[in-house]
Amino acid sequence: MSGAADELPSGDDPSANSVLTGTISFLNGGGSLGTLLQGAIFGTLVSFATGGVNLIQSAFGLVIAPLDALASSVTQFVDSAILAPLGIIETTAEASATATASQFGPFAILVGVVLVLGAFWMITQFLEQSETSDTLPIPGLGDAPDIPGLPLGVTEENEDED
Repeated sequence: MSGAADELPSGDDPSANSVLTGTISFLNGGGSLGTLLQGAIFGTLVSFATGGVNLIQSAFGLVIAPLDALASSVTQFVDSAILAPLGIIETTAEASATATASQFGPFAILVGVVLVLGAFWMITQFLEQSETSDTLPIPGLGDAPDIPGLPLGVTEENEDED
């Protein structure tokens, strides 16, 4: 037997008029006040439990959200700082290999090896240069000229002072 007495007010509409109307129709339909109070107490306990769960979820969300954002930004940084330039290098290498192969035919591997060794030699020469502030930043000029009365550069270690 299913009637108005078997169903408690749903509480879908939390307005006071709706709650009172639902309660009155429940009691008029033969529902007992004890059942109504049990539903109200159970609903209150469920509301507190739901609020506690939501509080715990929001506390963990407060900690987890920045960590998720950090992980996402690290991934994007690695993609943009490392993987994208590697794509450029890969594309350049493919274009160079195609052009070298079309120009030199079977000797393309020898030309490639010479180019790689030449690049390593240039890097090594750059790294072996002495660090001095007397060097002019103009290619081919080297050290600053010694002009009397105009001290260029600085005095370095193991250098005689006049």
